[in-house]
Amino acid sequence: MPSLRIIPEKQVYETIIDAIGKIYCQSTPETITLINNALAIEEDDVAKDMLNAMLKNEELAAKEKLPICQDTGIVVVFADIGNQIKIENGPLYAIVSKAVNDAWRKYYLRDSITFEPIRCFSNHIQNPENSQQSVILHLSELPGNKLELHISLKGGGAENCSLLKMFNPTTSLREIEDFIVDTVVSSGGKPCPPVLVGVGIGGNFERCAILAKRALMVPISPSEKKPEYKKMEERLLTQINQKGKGIQGFGGKTTALKVSILSEPCHIASLPVAINIDCHAHRCISITI
Repeated sequence: MPSLRIIPEKQVYETIIDAIGKIYCQSTPETITLINNALAIEEDDVAKDMLNAMLKNEELAAKEKLPICQDTGIVVVFADIGNQIKIENGPLYAIVSKAVNDAWRKYYLRDSITFEPIRCFSNHIQNPENSQQSVILHLSELPGNKLELHISLKGGGAENCSLLKMFNPTTSLREIEDFIVDTVVSSGGKPCPPVLVGVGIGGNFERCAILAKRALMVPISPSEKKPEYKKMEERLLTQINQKGKGIQGFGGKTTALKVSILSEPCHIASLPVAINIDCHAHRCISITI
């Protein structure tokens, strides 16, 4: 049997701090390329001006090491853990949480978390010095001796425009696509378009939402997708951009930069579909240890 690989706690901790240090001030390279592509085809002067401003913001934020958006977001991590590794001094959540909170202090990031979601239930004002940045951690076990971390800073504005619906299993493909397109288009300028769209289909109530988030965050090789879903992504992107309200909701050709779909088997009585939206400040990174 293969020997167990031990991954030091310090390596995981430092990797997460470095990762946050890279993404709080810059979108993914793919996102920047897609914004440039949108600018190349744009004809509307207002839309072109806003796209140029987004690209200038990318340039200055990276250069000056300033947050690309004042909403520093909530940290979401997909951790794909090889079954031939052991993380020293786990659990992993404790290591990730400490790294995230230390990164927040190191990079002077805004604390965006309230620990009582029903605000009227809170009878005290949280002391900022004692505040903690929350982490959403999704764990998966895979064969092998590597740890893959997919890390995102997910802003609240675009997250608020996300939606989940439990369809009847006899629902047509057209109805599902209309639901996805209408959800993105009806959000208007609220998620700061041009947006990226993650779609989860199948699983169950909670799993389809996780699929949508993972589709948004984790790079998916085209070879891993069924041809039907590739064509569906293309159709959705075309329809969103034809019907959408454009850059920041003020017009132009591009409402969405990309649509990504993940699917899983589901119960014969269900057809869950979830949509997770992210703005043009798409702050994600994938790292293998």
